[in-house]
Amino acid sequence: MRPIQLILPLLIGLILLYFIRMRSRLLDRVIVLLFAILGTLMIAMPEWTTELAHLVGVGRGADLLSYLSMVSFSFIFMLLYCKLRDVESRITELARTIAIQHPRVPAKPKDGNGDLGALSLDSDK
Repeated sequence: MRPIQLILPLLIGLILLYFIRMRSRLLDRVIVLLFAILGTLMIAMPEWTTELAHLVGVGRGADLLSYLSMVSFSFIFMLLYCKLRDVESRITELARTIAIQHPRVPAKPKDGNGDLGALSLDSDK
């Protein structure tokens, strides 16, 4: 057994423990647990990835893992992008609600022009 075959499963285990502590949804935990088990099996028995690669028409197991990683990362990036858009939308709605519930007139600056720059609303100027 190579040293990397001991190190990587330990790292997977640490990531799994951290994820389970941070997330509360059961479905998320099950999916991550399955990926952790699959990753650990691929590390422990790398010849399985080569056999699986040949079954799906890929030359090497490393190539298969590379292709699957690219697809997985693209999927994860899209999920994160959608989540970010959702959070931005919620923050905007929250800011609008707060602004409507608690309207404030901005304080007048010392120069008397407000935020209008060179324009003035005073009729005597």
